[in-house]
Amino acid sequence: MKRLQQLIAGVALCSLAPLSTAGVYIGAGLYNTAVDEEVENVKFDDDNTTGGLFLGWRPIELVGVEVGYYDFGEIEGEYNTKVEGGAVTFAGLLSFELGPVGLYGKGGIANTDFDVKHPLGDDDDSSTDAFGGLGATVDIMDKLYVYAEYMRFDNELNVDMFGAGLRFQF
Repeated sequence: MKRLQQLIAGVALCSLAPLSTAGVYIGAGLYNTAVDEEVENVKFDDDNTTGGLFLGWRPIELVGVEVGYYDFGEIEGEYNTKVEGGAVTFAGLLSFELGPVGLYGKGGIANTDFDVKHPLGDDDDSSTDAFGGLGATVDIMDKLYVYAEYMRFDNELNVDMFGAGLRFQF
């Protein structure tokens, strides 16, 4: 019985080995935010450069979770209508490492908040919607990565973001 307990303890310790190569990471980047949508008879066709921040945890190499904030910037539409907003996100992450290059997909929920300014008055709009994205990383130093990713926010404006930045893994 004691041998069985030692065997189970040994297997349990060996299963923790991948945790030493994964962990907590933080990242920031610049994004091109684009909208091409008609909302309540107002056409939006605009893009701008914005920023994003995220914090993640990968308990094993292939799977992780991430929280983030992505700024959508100010989006201009017809009739002197402007929308400014951003999203707080929570996502699951699946990744595949190919040496120094990694590929990943993420998806989750985004709590979006928009401030709408138009000639008839101002308004606030918020919603919780799905979002998802695909990306790639390149390991440039031991714990420093360059990443590029595309994300789509399934909110009223259907915001598309393409960006690049740095990610540091602790």
